[in-house]
Amino acid sequence: MKKLFIVLLCFILPSLTFAQKSKKENYRFATVGEIHIDGNMDDWGNSLTTLDGDVWAFGVGEQNNFLVVAMVIKDPQLQQEALRGGLFVNVSYNEKKKEGARLQFPYWDRERRRALANNEEIQDNFQQEVLKNVNGYFLSGFAKVRDGVLALENDYRIEAKVRLDSNKVLYYEARIPLDLIGLKSENIAVNLGVNTNFALLKRAAAQANKARNANMMYPMMGRPMMQSSPKNPYKVDTEVWVIDKIRN
Repeated sequence: MKKLFIVLLCFILPSLTFAQKSKKENYRFATVGEIHIDGNMDDWGNSLTTLDGDVWAFGVGEQNNFLVVAMVIKDPQLQQEALRGGLFVNVSYNEKKKEGARLQFPYWDRERRRALANNEEIQDNFQQEVLKNVNGYFLSGFAKVRDGVLALENDYRIEAKVRLDSNKVLYYEARIPLDLIGLKSENIAVNLGVNTNFALLKRAAAQANKARNANMMYPMMGRPMMQSSPKNPYKVDTEVWVIDKIRN
């Protein structure tokens, strides 16, 4: 009996440790005043949250039925991923951590991305040129806006700005009208961060494992291989969840 208890303990303890490591912190809205979407963080004061290691910082607030978002990225590698895959804000329709109305910015289609990469004249100032030549915003899941590319100048009052300063710090600000989303609750969950390769691989592995579990119902098809979870190359999470109640 004692040996059985020890064996069970050996299995249970690693699971508990993994669960503790896997638990993600949920943040709340920042208290903000009037926010101007200009790529400067002066309006945010000290309300941004900096993750351990000073890799990046963020803030989410509510202002006159708009959701306002800020991100500051100092890590050079994470900046490169932001300029390759864009930054995103995903607003769930309630407090559950699920896909909802998603805004991706900056956004480049394949043709423009290829043209920029092949333009030898801009390579010395590539990052700034990339920011000057975006296609617009890429939207999905909004109740009152069609999925797809939205022009920078639009009638929906969606606005975002990305700026890279002389100190090689990347600044991001966005404003999203809440009445475009189709919210089902006063309590909402907002997911924001960078579209990294790690995030894409993690999502692909999760989908593959989901398909594997479904195929377990059909033994004649053979046993699919379990996809291992990719390892985050950064010391901190590159996306976070902010959960709070809309006050307006």
